[in-house]
Amino acid sequence: MKARPNIPELAKEVFEINKAKGFHCEEYSNEHFLMLVVTELSEAVEADRSNRFHKRADMEWFNRRISTSRYYKGLDPEVPKERAYEVIYNETIKGSIEEELADTVIRLLDLIGLRGYNDIKDFLITPTVSVKKTFTENIFSICKDIVYYKYSEPERISYALLNIERLCQLLNIDLWLHVELKLQYNKNHKTSKNY
Repeated sequence: MKARPNIPELAKEVFEINKAKGFHCEEYSNEHFLMLVVTELSEAVEADRSNRFHKRADMEWFNRRISTSRYYKGLDPEVPKERAYEVIYNETIKGSIEEELADTVIRLLDLIGLRGYNDIKDFLITPTVSVKKTFTENIFSICKDIVYYKYSEPERISYALLNIERLCQLLNIDLWLHVELKLQYNKNHKTSKNY
């Protein structure tokens, strides 16, 4: 499992990548961005409920394809390495629970970077996610953390991050690896989504 990175540094990087891609041309409220986080969590629920073959990321196949792909190794000048990565990612990770949770974290990081929240830290909280809850119930708990106005924005974001990390531990998901893989995908992928 990859260790948790320096959150403010990674958040600044994510924000700069998104800004360079044309996001953040307009000013939106925190509620706008937090709702986008909630929609990513909803997509994670949809991934969990799907009965398709790749409900979970196939990391064994991803690693095998990365290590053996002529295109990814740059041995075919007709196909850019970035395109090979995109195809492999789409075949093995796209639409999985892991990808949707990584997207959720990337949305949170983007907001942290946008607002310059440098006080995101590990608060001593009792996680609201639990092995006794279903995946959907755990996602609901994270959503409640995001909209609970008793806490400040940075605290709500911190709680959400900590509970997503905890959920990933319970599910044996290497969250920060998946964030890294999705950021690599996003850097090269032309997206039609906007904020």
